[in-house]
This record gives sequence, structure tokens and C-alpha cells, in this order.
Amino acid sequence: MDNDPASGDAATLEEVVFAYERGSDLPPADSFADDADYDPDERGGPVLRGIDLGVPAGSFTVMMGASGGGKSTLLRTFNSIIPSFLTGSFDGNVDVLGRDATDARVPEMAEVVGMVLQDYEAQLFGTSVTSEVAFGPENLAVPPADIDPRIDHALEVVGLGDLDRRRPPEALSGGQKQRLVFAGVVANHPELLVLDEPTSDLDPAGSHDTLEVIRSLADSDEASAPEDWRGPETIVMVTHDIEEALLADHAVLLRAGQVYRQGPAREVFTDVEALRNARVAVPPVVDVFDRIGWSREELPLTPAEAVTAVEDSDLAWTPPAHRGETLPGTPAGTGENPGDPLFELDGIVYEYETDRESVRAVDDVDLTVREGEVVAIVGHNGSGKTTLAKQLNGLLEPDAGSARWRGQDVSELSMGEVGRSVGYVFQNPDHQIFADTIREEVSFGPENFGMEGEALERAVSEAVETVELDGLEEADPFNLSKGQRQRVALASILATDPDVIVFDEPTTGLDATQRDQFMDLVARLNREEGLTVVMVTHSMRTVARYAPRTVVMADGRKVADRPTRELFADESALEQWELQQPQPVDLSNRLAGVSGQEDALPALSVAEVVQGLGGSDASSVDAEAGGEEAGVRNDPDYGGGGRTDGGSGTGQTSGGENE
Repeated sequence: MDNDPASGDAATLEEVVFAYERGSDLPPADSFADDADYDPDERGGPVLRGIDLGVPAGSFTVMMGASGGGKSTLLRTFNSIIPSFLTGSFDGNVDVLGRDATDARVPEMAEVVGMVLQDYEAQLFGTSVTSEVAFGPENLAVPPADIDPRIDHALEVVGLGDLDRRRPPEALSGGQKQRLVFAGVVANHPELLVLDEPTSDLDPAGSHDTLEVIRSLADSDEASAPEDWRGPETIVMVTHDIEEALLADHAVLLRAGQVYRQGPAREVFTDVEALRNARVAVPPVVDVFDRIGWSREELPLTPAEAVTAVEDSDLAWTPPAHRGETLPGTPAGTGENPGDPLFELDGIVYEYETDRESVRAVDDVDLTVREGEVVAIVGHNGSGKTTLAKQLNGLLEPDAGSARWRGQDVSELSMGEVGRSVGYVFQNPDHQIFADTIREEVSFGPENFGMEGEALERAVSEAVETVELDGLEEADPFNLSKGQRQRVALASILATDPDVIVFDEPTTGLDATQRDQFMDLVARLNREEGLTVVMVTHSMRTVARYAPRTVVMADGRKVADRPTRELFADESALEQWELQQPQPVDLSNRLAGVSGQEDALPALSVAEVVQGLGGSDASSVDAEAGGEEAGVRNDPDYGGGGRTDGGSGTGQTSGGENE
């Protein structure tokens, strides 16, 4: 896209104030100026608090900020969902592509604005893949002869060209559903494409492919679609993933329900202080060189830029270890002393029955998990990760093979016997939260296991305190942010005093601060309480930081089971299994390559890269509980080698390690 300021703005918002409560007496927009004390985790009152924003026409604009900080709400003003459909209490002006979005109806804005919601499943209602993609064009009165070509093109764009188009959407994996929603929006040929966390449920390869599609749509100058559509003129995307955000050319940071910082992406993403104040992760490469002490003007943004910068400086690369040497532990210090086997899966086979055929989701998998381990299960969408994880606590019973818990066949144990020892936290906390208060929610599990009286009160109190929600026991969990609801779900499991917790995508939808707080809590429970952790995840950053061991699934089979650091050193295997390297791993592998250290093992965190470039000791920054991950840098005199011309001078605490 040609981001030319002279071309004007695709969307303009002026003095926008919005609260979800109807009939609220809204204060004037200027009353929120400099209100930095607003906490997005505290619900109530206006969510948008005096928004003034211009989205440059022809730009790929990314919006970032804390969860609960108004990003999704702001996007809904672009197509009149707010205030036309979600009425609430609204004041201000919104102009989108020359239309008054405060006065237009949603169907009118749908002619020019396409939107993929964060809760993508809410957009699915067709009876087949074809009917789902056709719905938009049909309702926009596209001639019938043009609809099939649009369906073909849209499905190809999102990587679903080979999918059986008769399949119902509910039979697809989470990642396939998300792509299908994207296809339905692309088929409408919008001028403005609005994306709310479009890759949140995709595997690394799917995320990469989807972002490539978005980038290609943003860069499109030639017609490559039916009816000579050249792609959307302007794209606006919300994401919590800072590495995804680097694809944009314009960036907006929200803080306290207001626009805190905006401008060219490079300027915004090298402003370390602004990023941390907005609870946005600092790009890992930027974080490395900021910690070392380089000035803001010199900060590289990508691993490729960083390698060039290192080669042009007096820095030298020392890897954490070489092949054949004792492996260093994880940056989070987790899973260091595994004990006896807890789970033993032998030859597990599981098939799902569909209306047409049986689909083998897990195919002859052996897996042993030992006491005190932290094990990551990764792989592409539909590879069998979640199905395998559900064998551990008897949620699914294998069609062949055996699953044993402490030597006993899981099929011979009651759900209560397994459930008390093995907790399962679902990807979406709303799928397991149902009570009116946090106290009720957390009490449910132990009460069902027969706990009562003082013992029950103590278990609930300790669980709520552990997840740092004490004082909110009578709060409605559905009024909390997603990060807090995730902690409520964890507390409800901790109250039963399990030996193991299985997490399905534990960090999806969390901002940088919430993600690190949640995972650091899990890490502390592993280090201090010996909690065994199995996590299904697409987040390679989370894997690198917290999991000493990684199991890779592909097409229902276990194709690798290796120490995580060794896996990330094997770039050919990562490419084969379509796993993306997080920036610290990518950078350290590149530095090892240009320095001729072919047997080097990679750094797994920002702090390890800093140490490898001559900075402070990584162990003092990474591994201590309550350290940087909790927002406190352990070394107040943190410095480093390399250039000494002042640095950016930030030295702030952060919302956590930026992987």
C-alpha cells in the first residue's frame, strides 16, 4: 500500500466516547485528557474515552494495547456495529470512507467495510463451507454468475482451496473456522478490511500464511481477483503479537481508552517507553539492543537488521551452549528435576466420526510425562494436539492403545478420580466458567469432590490468592477481562489441588502483561509446588521460555519429542514441521551462522541474547520468580557491552520478558 498522507484518511474519529451501559451520563471527551490511572482490567464506565484518530487511506494500520483497553470496541465503530447495533451510550463523530458511521446501518457499511471479529465463531452460521462464503455476496446483491468465482478466489486466498466445500463449519478445526470467516469477508471485496486478532487460533504456519495474505492484499497493485478487485485499499488490524505487528506500516497504541501514540510503525515500535506504558510487548530485537544501551535511532527492528548491526559493531556472539554440552535450563527455570512417570500413553489411536467418514486424529502415539515436567505439545491445526491432550484425563477414550495414570488404566478410573488429580484449562475460559461469582466458580470443583466447611473455604481462599484475585471473590467473572477470567479458570482447578494441569492454548487473547503474569504464575507453581504442566500451544515464544521439552504432532502422529533448545537449533526440522522461530531464537541462529558456529545452540529469550552479546547475566534476569516477568527488573544497573553512546535511557520495568 502507498501510505500517502496527501490521500487523506480512510477513517476519522473525533471525540468518541462510548460506554456499554445504556443511558449513561457520558462526560465530555476532553475530561479524560491525561487520565493515565484508568485500569482496563477494572470494568465499568466508558471504554472509549475521547478517541481522536485518523487511519491513513492506503495504509496497513495495526492497533495494539492492553486487553480490555477498547481495541475491539473501537473497531466496531468502523462498520456501525457501534452505535447502530450495540447501542450503549455514545458520543462523537466517526467518518469512514466518506460515510457517517454514526448514522449508517450495519448493512450499509458492509458494502465497503469487511470485518473479522475476535470471536470468529460468532460469525459462522452457514450449513456448508460454500454457503458460508456465499452469504455476504448474496446479501450484497452480487450477480449469481459472479458469486462462484468469488468463492473460489476467497478460499484460495486463505488456504482452504482444497477443502471439501460440503463440510459444515462446525466440523472444521478452530484454525480452519477462522480462515473460513476471513474467506467470507474477502468474498465481499471490501474497501476497508478490519481484522480483530485474525491469527489468534492459527498454528505458526497458518499465521504466517494468513499474514502473507494480508500483506499481499495490502501491497496489491494489480487485479488478481474476480471483477478486477485489487484488494482492500486500507487494512486495520488488532493484534497482541508484536512480531505480527511489524508487518504494518502505521501503528496506533491505545492506553486508558485513548490514543496514546500513533505514527509510522518503525517510530512507534522503537519507542520502548511508550510500548511498555501501553502494555504492549517491545519487539524482541528492539528490546535486546535497548537493554545493551543503544540509542533509539540505532535500534534494529528485525533479526536480519540486527545481524547487520552486530557485524558493523564491536559486538561478538557467544551462544548459551554447543551441541554435546550440558543443556542450559529454560529461561523461566521450569521442569528442572522430573520424577517418576505420571502418564504413560501406548499406541493411542483416536478417530472422530463425521457424517461421511472416520477421521483419525491421533495415530499410534506413545508419550510419557513425568512428575514435575513442563511439556509443550505443538503442531499445525488439525494435527491432533488437543485430541492427544484429552487422553490424559479421560475426556476422550482411545479407540486403540492404552492411557495409564500412575500405572492405572485411565479407562478403569472414574472421571472424579482422574479429575481431582488432572486439571484441564480450556483455550476459552468462557467455556468452563458459569457461576455468578468468583467464589462460586472456584468452590464448584472442591465441593463436588466432597470438600466442605473450613477446608472448602481455605481451598477457595488459597486458590484465589494464588492467582492474585483476592478481594474480588464476590465479583461476576463475566465482568472481568479475559486475562482475569483465565485466572479464574485456573483458580477453579487449583482449588482441587491437582498434581497436573493440562492447558489448551493458555495465552490466546492475552496482552503482553497478562500473558507474562499468567505464564509466570504457572511457572512458579511448577518450580515451588512441583506442579506438572502439559500445554497445547501455537505460541513458540511460550514454548521457548517455559517448556524444556517439546512434542511435535503432524497429521495425528508424534514426529518429534526433543529438548526444546535442541529442537529450535534444528532449522530444517522447524521448516519441515512448519514451526516459526521466535525472534530471539531466529536472531541467535543467524548470529551463530555468520560467526561460523554451526554447532551452537540458540538463545531462547531476550535476556539470553543480551548475555550472548556481552550483556548482564541472563540467569539473574530470566529465572528468578517475581523478577522481570512480574514487572521488576532484578538488576538496577543493567547495562551491557557494545556501543556506549547513551542508549535510549529507558530502563523501565516491563510487562514481562518479550521473548
